[in-house]
Amino acid sequence: MRNRTFWKLFTVVPFLAAVLLIGMIHTVMLAREQVMPFAEPYGRATLLPELASQAGPVQMTGNQSFAYRSGNKLIYVKIDNEGRSSSVVRPVPDAELFQSYRLIGEAKAVWIGASNKLYASEWDNGNWSPRKLLTETQMNGVQALRAGTDKTVLLTYNDEALFVGISSGGDASDWIKLNASEINQVQGFIDKNGMLSVVYATSREGNTALHVVKLDTKSGKTVVMEKLKDLELINRYLEDYSLYADNSLLRVAYTISSAKSGKSSLQMLTVPWDQPADIQDERIDLPSSETSDSDTILQPIFSETDTGEATLVVSSVYEKNRRMRSQEVYQLSFHETQLESSTKISQNDGFAQYPKLLQSSDTRLAVWLDSVNETSYRVYYATDQQIYRERMNRLTADDLRTAAENVPLLWGISLVTWFLSLKWIFLPGIYLLVLSAFWQHQYDSRPRLHFFISLGMYVGVKALFIRDYRNAEALQVMPGAFQPILIYLFILIIMALLAYVSTRIWRKGLGDRNIGLELFYFVLLDVFMTNLWYSYFMSPATF
Repeated sequence: MRNRTFWKLFTVVPFLAAVLLIGMIHTVMLAREQVMPFAEPYGRATLLPELASQAGPVQMTGNQSFAYRSGNKLIYVKIDNEGRSSSVVRPVPDAELFQSYRLIGEAKAVWIGASNKLYASEWDNGNWSPRKLLTETQMNGVQALRAGTDKTVLLTYNDEALFVGISSGGDASDWIKLNASEINQVQGFIDKNGMLSVVYATSREGNTALHVVKLDTKSGKTVVMEKLKDLELINRYLEDYSLYADNSLLRVAYTISSAKSGKSSLQMLTVPWDQPADIQDERIDLPSSETSDSDTILQPIFSETDTGEATLVVSSVYEKNRRMRSQEVYQLSFHETQLESSTKISQNDGFAQYPKLLQSSDTRLAVWLDSVNETSYRVYYATDQQIYRERMNRLTADDLRTAAENVPLLWGISLVTWFLSLKWIFLPGIYLLVLSAFWQHQYDSRPRLHFFISLGMYVGVKALFIRDYRNAEALQVMPGAFQPILIYLFILIIMALLAYVSTRIWRKGLGDRNIGLELFYFVLLDVFMTNLWYSYFMSPATF
């Protein structure tokens, strides 16, 4: 009686063991697939605890420090030399009217407030000073630029003009008015010689154009003011742009989006200052996978190193494999007018938006957002500090927990692949049915022989149809070590041996040998293990 009870319990033990062992292996594989390889030379991203409540790049406030708005708070974040973050929370200077704001360092803010006028306030002794009106003119937007250590340049505009405000130290701004109507976007850049380059976009009767202004911030003299390019935008629109300028070139990276599909492409406008007629406008494509280019590139923004080298960061589609497609941050380097290289900064498995890159002599800090909903955004950062990478670039308990929660979804496909396995059983099943129907004596008197004959037929057919599990989609998510055909055969043999050993133990509980019942148990366990294992690679599930 005891042996009979043990036999019944053992019937399910191999199945449970297969679930446990294969489940652990799949958990580790899925965790590695989701988070690795870690983007180089940047480390794995760190999520900040406070959500951003405003779309757009964070604002750099100093070396390795930035700030963003979270509700009616401003979160000032600093990154130390080990890549750890600390933050300070301040209220916004004007909760009800605080819009289109710009932070100047850690102690000053400018914004468009009541009646669309420009205001400023300074942080002093734990409080914002009363707001100060900077100009009586109504404005639509503002941008703040730093020129050296003590000079600030404000770019602002309305429907009739572009305004440039230049201030030194705590002095009031000297405003320069440049006549330009129908402005809807403005971006500026100051080079190391104090030359201000401004590119603004205008829209008239559905036609969009880019214009450039070059101004000497020391003298206030306008050097260049002309149209750069009319954009032909049939069923498309100008979305975002950024610029970089030096003594020889002006570069404008801009994205054009389709009104129908929502897809965005990246263009690079290059203008030699000494020969503005030799303007070049080229499309920049980035690979999203080994076989195709990205169909969406968003939010370009230039970054400059201490030595004056320019790089561009964008948000672009990335396809790791058929299960994992995300929007990640890329860093682009250019040689003169040509794209030289692209490096993926993030490996976030989400929708990285509004990237920002701060580069110093020995450290780079990348910050980006990931949308939660229309009004909330997660804030991530990553650096290329060695200590940070060593600490962050490893699997965590949360990685394994998240992967384990998703493994049953992968196994759901085994219900489908089960039907692929019917062809393995067909030949040995026919053999045993014919044998028992016409040669019952042989069937009963030589069970060992006929069991191994039917077993050989089963394994042979299983190996013959091995390519059912080697389709192109399965290989996309399969580690290279698992792809050779010999490895497949080795795995099938291992599965068959484990099923056979379990069958030998299980059949000791039978009163008399029953070839059909023994083979049925063997096949049931073997099919279960094989399909459970390959379900990881066959699953079309997306996370």
